[in-house]
Amino acid sequence: MSTLSFIIHNENGLDARLAGMLVKEIIACSGDVVIRSGGKQGNGKLIFNVLALHCQPGAAVELEITGGDEKADAQRIMKFAEETL
Repeated sequence: MSTLSFIIHNENGLDARLAGMLVKEIIACSGDVVIRSGGKQGNGKLIFNVLALHCQPGAAVELEITGGDEKADAQRIMKFAEETL
């Protein structure tokens, strides 16, 4: 299991466009991904679960990746988060 955390820096928070981009990155993962923020959690591969977190600017997000190539998946998602979110 790999865990990674990041902060949402976008002025609009994790809006529908960014959530869709994040889900697209997560779907490319070979394992399962659980996304958590603000006491809520869901399947990171489902857009409605990601949007239901209501991540505002400054929100802390945690991803738990299990199965598949966890380390490579975590590195790819972290790079995306640092560049985009």
